[in-house]
Amino acid sequence: MEIEYIGEQAWWGQLGHLFVVAACVTSIFGVVAAALRVKSNPLDDKWKSTARGLYIAHSVSVLGIFFTLLLMMINHRFEYHYVWDHTKSSMSMKYILAAMWEGQEGSTLLWLLWHAILGWFVIRKGGEWEGPVIGVVSLVQVFLSMMLLGVYFGDVHIGSSPFTLIRLREENFGLPWTQIGDYLQKIPLFQDGDGLNPLLQNYWMTIHPPTLFAGFALVTFPFAYAIAGLWTGKLYTWQKPALVWTFVAIVVLGTGILMGGAWAYESLSFGGFWAWDPVENASLVPWMVLVGAGHVMMIHKIKGRSLFTTFLLTIASFLLIVYSTFLTKSGILADSSVHAFTEEGLNQELAVFMCFFLWLSICFMLRNKIPIIIYTTIALVVWVFFMKGYSGSAMIWFGLSSFAFMVWSYMKYFPKEEKEEELWSREFWMFIGSLVLVVAAIQIAWFTSIPVINKFLATDMLHSPIQALYDKYQWESFEELANANLAPKKPGYYNKWQAGFTILVMLLMAVGQYFKYRNTKFADVAKALWIPFVAAIGTGIILAYNFYIKIPITQLKPGQESLFAILTILVPFTVFSIFANAAYFVKIFKGGIRKAGASIAHVGFGLLILGAVISTSKKNTISVNTSGIDVRAVVNEGNNEENLYMRKGDTLMMGEYFVTYVEKEWTVLDGTDYVNFHVDFLANENGKPGEKQFRLSPFIQKNEQMGDAVEPDTKHFWYKDIYSYIKYIEGAQLDKRTSEAAKDPNAYTMPVNNTIAIGDTIYADNAIVILKNISRMDVTVDTSTNAFKSSGSGPVDTNLIGVAATFELIDRNMNRRTIVPTFYANKVTGRTTQLDAVDSISGTKFTFWKVRPETGEIDVYSSVKLNMKPDFFIIEVSEFPAINVLWLGCLVMIIGTVIAILERVRINKLSDKEKAPDQEQTTMNMDDIFRHSDEKFKTQKDEEANKKA
Repeated sequence: MEIEYIGEQAWWGQLGHLFVVAACVTSIFGVVAAALRVKSNPLDDKWKSTARGLYIAHSVSVLGIFFTLLLMMINHRFEYHYVWDHTKSSMSMKYILAAMWEGQEGSTLLWLLWHAILGWFVIRKGGEWEGPVIGVVSLVQVFLSMMLLGVYFGDVHIGSSPFTLIRLREENFGLPWTQIGDYLQKIPLFQDGDGLNPLLQNYWMTIHPPTLFAGFALVTFPFAYAIAGLWTGKLYTWQKPALVWTFVAIVVLGTGILMGGAWAYESLSFGGFWAWDPVENASLVPWMVLVGAGHVMMIHKIKGRSLFTTFLLTIASFLLIVYSTFLTKSGILADSSVHAFTEEGLNQELAVFMCFFLWLSICFMLRNKIPIIIYTTIALVVWVFFMKGYSGSAMIWFGLSSFAFMVWSYMKYFPKEEKEEELWSREFWMFIGSLVLVVAAIQIAWFTSIPVINKFLATDMLHSPIQALYDKYQWESFEELANANLAPKKPGYYNKWQAGFTILVMLLMAVGQYFKYRNTKFADVAKALWIPFVAAIGTGIILAYNFYIKIPITQLKPGQESLFAILTILVPFTVFSIFANAAYFVKIFKGGIRKAGASIAHVGFGLLILGAVISTSKKNTISVNTSGIDVRAVVNEGNNEENLYMRKGDTLMMGEYFVTYVEKEWTVLDGTDYVNFHVDFLANENGKPGEKQFRLSPFIQKNEQMGDAVEPDTKHFWYKDIYSYIKYIEGAQLDKRTSEAAKDPNAYTMPVNNTIAIGDTIYADNAIVILKNISRMDVTVDTSTNAFKSSGSGPVDTNLIGVAATFELIDRNMNRRTIVPTFYANKVTGRTTQLDAVDSISGTKFTFWKVRPETGEIDVYSSVKLNMKPDFFIIEVSEFPAINVLWLGCLVMIIGTVIAILERVRINKLSDKEKAPDQEQTTMNMDDIFRHSDEKFKTQKDEEANKKA
C-alpha cells in the first residue's frame, strides 16, 4: 500500500527537476545547432534562429532552476534535503541567498546561471563568432546541468539534485521514519532546518561566491574563443574579441579572490587574509595563468607571434578552473582545507568534465584526422578502464598521452617564428613576465595538489616501481613517495618560493613598458628609468632596513632568516615597480587616465604586494601573557608568548596599551545568538593605565547543530590594524543558564580530574595549587556518631586506611593557605570514602579519590563554586602594519584594469577606417607603435595555416 505523505509538496521538486532536464537537453541541442551553423555559415540565418531559440530556452530553464530553488527556500520546504540542510525558518533573506550557493548543487547552479547570462553578450555583439563561441559555452553547460540531474543509469550516478526529497536520499532508504506519512509533523527534526554554517553567516557570503563564480564563468569565454578559432581555422583573429573577455575575467576573478582574503581577515579567525589554503590556491592558480594569457594575447595582437602559447595558456586557464572545482568539490581536500566540501559525490563527474575538455582542446589543436583518431582511441580505452575502477592509472595514462599529442600538435600544425624576439624589446620581456607567472602558478598548483598526487602514488602503476627502488636503495627522499604520503607544505614554504618569483615579476613590470616593440636602445631605457630607480631603491632600502635588516638574528623565529633575506631584496624591487609605473603614467601619458589603465593597474599590484609582504612578515602578536596564569595549563594549543589570559575586571599590559575585560554581552541577530566580549584598550601613561583609546569586541556565534564560531574584531588605523579574536573560552561561559545556576551559593562546577604527584601543580580557576605531601594517617571513630575522622579522640579503626594529601594554595592576592583532602579505604569491604577540602576564600574544592601506588600519583577532583568562578577567556591580539597599503593596492589595481578594459572596448568599436595606428594598440604601447595590426594580414595567415594543416 502506497503511503500518503501529509504536508509534502512534491510538485516543487518535479518542477525543478523538469527545468534541470530542460536545461540539459536544450544545451545538448544547442551544441548540435552551433555545429551545423559553423559548418554552413556562421552569418547565415539558416541555423542562426534555431541556435538562438535553443539558447533562449536554455536560459529560461536555468532561471527556472534558480527561482524554483529560491522559492523553496523562502517557503521553508524542509521536506527537500537541500532546503533542510542549508536553511532554517529564522534566517533573513540575505542568508537565504547565501544558503543558495553554500552547497555543491547551489554553487554549480550559480556557475550555470552566470554562463547563461554572459552568453547573451556574445549573442548581442559576437558577430561571426557567435555560433562557435555559444556552441562551446553550451557544451560546458551540458556538463554543469548534468551535475544537477541526480539520476541513475544502471550503477552510474550522474549528478546531485537539489530537488531530492529528504526521505528519498540514499542514506535514508529503509529508515523507520520514512514509513510515517506525517513525519513532517511528528518528528521535530524536520520541523526546522539545520541552517547555514555559522562561519558563513556573514554578508561576505552573499557577495563573495557570486563574484568568484562570475569570474569562473568569464574564464570560459576566452577559452570558447580559442576553441572557436581552432574550430573555424581562424587562428589569428580570435584574440581581438577574446582580449576584452580575458581582462574582464582577470578583474572579476581577481576581485573575487581578494574578497575571499578580505572575508578571511575581517570575519574568520585565521589570523590574517591569506593562509595558502588549498582552496585559496585553487582559485589563484588559474588567475595567474589567465594574466599570463592576457599579456601573451597582447604580444600576439601586436606582432602576430607566440600563437601556440596564446592557445595553450587560454585553454589551460579554463581547465585549471575545472580542476580547482574538482579539488573543492570532490572531497579530496577535506583533510587539508577548511574551505573544501567533505562529501565525495561529484569526483567522477568532475574528473570526466575536466578530461573531456582536455581531449576536445587537443583534438582541435591537432587539426588533422589521423592523429585525432589515434588520440581519441586512446582516450576511449582509458575511459573504459576509468569506468571499471582503475581511475588512478587511467588518469595517468590519459595525462601522458595528452601531453604527447599536445607536443605533436605544436611541432606539426602550428607556425613557428622565423626569428627570435629581440632581447631589448617589449614583447620579449612581456613574454618572460608571463612565463614567470606561469612557473609560479605551477609551483603553487603542484604543492596544492599533494592530496591528489598521493592518490596517484598509491596506484600500482606508480607504487610498485617506487617501492622497489626504495627497498633496494633505501633513499630517504623516496620514503614519502613509497608510502604515498607526501606531507602538505606549510605557508612559509610558499612564501619563500613566491617571494623569489615576485622579485622577477616586479622587475619586469618596472622596466618592460619602457621598451618599444621590436627593439630599443638600452641606453634610452636606462635614461628614462634612472630617476625612479634611484628614488625607489633608496626608499626600498630604507624600508627593508627598518623592517628586516636591523632585526637581531636572535629575535627571529626558525625559518625567518632566509625569508627575511629574500624580502630584503623584494621590498626595494616592489617600490621600484611602483615608482617606475607611476613615472611612466606621468611622463608618457601626461596624467591622461584613459590610456594609462595598465600603468595604474601595475601600480596597484605593486602596492598590493608591498602591503601583503610587510603586513604578513611583520605581523606582531602583542598579546603576551602578563596575567601570571600559565596559558598552557588552560588550553593545549595556547602559549604565553602569543595568548593573554584575561579575567573580567583585570587590567593588564598589552604592547603599548593596557587592556581591560569590561563585560560579556549576549545579543540576538537574525535568530542567531552572539556572545560579545568587550575589551577596552587604555593608554599607557608611564607604566600606568590611562584614558580609554578604543574598544574591541571579538565575539562568538552560537550554533548548537554545527558548533560555535569564533569571529574577530579589528581596530583600523591608517598605518596599521589591531586584530583580535578569542583563542579559548569554556563552553559554560557562553550559556546564560550557567549564570542562573550561579545564584545557588552551594552550586559547584563539574569536577575536573587531575592525576598528579608530589610537586605537581593544579591551575584552578581562582588559585594555583601545589601538592606538597602525601601521608598515611590513623582513622579514629567518633563513638557518639559512629562516623570516622582523621583526628580526634576515639578508638582507631584498624580496618581503615587513611591517606591525606597536603596542598598549598596560592590565591590571586598571593596569599598562601594549606588544605588537606583525605581518602579512606576499608581493607575488608574495599569501600572507599572521601573527605573534601574546601577553601572558602577562593571557593575551590578538592576531592581526593584514588591512589596509584605503582606510580606514586593520586587522582584529585577539583571544582569551584559557580558564584565564585572567574569570568575569563584567552585572547590573541596582533598588529598588522601597512595593511591598508594592501587594500589600497587592490582598489587601484581593479580601477586600472577597468580603465584598460573600457579603452579596449572603445577601440574595438572603431571601424578600421577610423583606427589610427596608435589606437589599435593596447594601453601599454602608445608611444612605440611600429606596425598596424592589419586584419587582412591575419586572415591571410589563417588561410595559409589551414592549407598547411
